[in-house]
Amino acid sequence: MMTLPILDHIAILVSFQTLQSVTGQLKDSLIVIDGGAHADGLTVNKLIHLADGTYIEFIAFVEGVDPEKRRAHRWGNLEEGKIADWAHTLNSEADYAELQKRVKDAATGVTYSDLVPLQRHRPDRVLMKCLVSVALDSEGKRVFPATVPFWCVDVTERHLRSPFKGEDGPHEHTKHPSHAKGLSRITVLLPEKDIPTYKPVYDAIHNTVATSEVGVFSWPYELPAGPNPGSNQVTLSTLKNGDSKAEIGLTLLGTKESPKSIQLLPGLVLDFEAAAWMD
Repeated sequence: MMTLPILDHIAILVSFQTLQSVTGQLKDSLIVIDGGAHADGLTVNKLIHLADGTYIEFIAFVEGVDPEKRRAHRWGNLEEGKIADWAHTLNSEADYAELQKRVKDAATGVTYSDLVPLQRHRPDRVLMKCLVSVALDSEGKRVFPATVPFWCVDVTERHLRSPFKGEDGPHEHTKHPSHAKGLSRITVLLPEKDIPTYKPVYDAIHNTVATSEVGVFSWPYELPAGPNPGSNQVTLSTLKNGDSKAEIGLTLLGTKESPKSIQLLPGLVLDFEAAAWMD
């Protein structure tokens, strides 16, 4: 039986000042809640939880963060106000070794590191624990963020990190004014020279050969909350901007009541894919 990865979340790097204002700025379209602080003391976040079990994370470095520690962080040198990275997850830690082996066996030189612990304290002091890993190149250096997904596998219960179920249906935090229901498509744009390296990596990650149409490769993913009517695909195509190493686009699943798009931040617009029968 084919095993698909499960889409986990999207990370958007913002300034600490922007993080303080994003809840109010998006209140007419999306519910943004405090996520808490990561245990390393370097970053804090706010979250948009979605009914499909995924979430969008606004993450910022704390005020007065040690510049050396920020530079050493894998997102510390990225431009703020953009999607910094994205993650898949698995049903359990036990599934990771097989995924790791498939990527290594693709023989592109790209591998995934072993899983390492990550912790975050919610504002209510609940401690969440997960295991994370990142992609490495043939020299053992970290691959540029968002080129391929990182992995975030829960140790504590999933609902502690991503509450999407309430007692009588969807969690209150997932009932957005824009009727956003989930993450329907992740669009990965890479320089043309990198496509031959990373397309086989994506094949290995998704345990299936991509479908292809006019230079666009696509792979399916699963969702924490189970199937829904969204496209639920990762697509890979050529980046037209020669100065960038990787760019990410994101499409939300909505309903006929949803707008065509939402501006999360200046210059960062998310389109909607409508599923007419969803309410």
